Amino acid sequence: MEIVYEDGDGDYEEYQALLMAEVVRSVRQRLETAGIRGKQLRDLVTNIAFDLGAIIDGSQLVSTDDDHLVPFLGFVEGRMRDQLLLSQKGGASSLHEFVPGGVGDEFEGPER
Repeated sequence: MEIVYEDGDGDYEEYQALLMAEVVRSVRQRLETAGIRGKQLRDLVTNIAFDLGAIIDGSQLVSTDDDHLVPFLGFVEGRMRDQLLLSQKGGASSLHEFVPGGVGDEFEGPER
């Protein structure tokens, strides 16, 4: 598999936004199925999605017995799924930062 770094056209950022939008949608559906509605639903979706994003992007510390676990988010691309797209920054993602937009789009619709 070839490792490819984002070349500035925003694919990596776009993929993070799409991933977080799916997390938000999925969490909302599960909570609605459990009977949660209104402000409580929105608050729980926001908090759960933020926590998941922070764990996945390494913003929230995950400790092991003798070290810290730092996830590294990449996206497989290409027709043959033979390219791994990583952030141009070469560091961790910023997935949790996409929660407000994802929650807003889910509950109020995308900005026009």
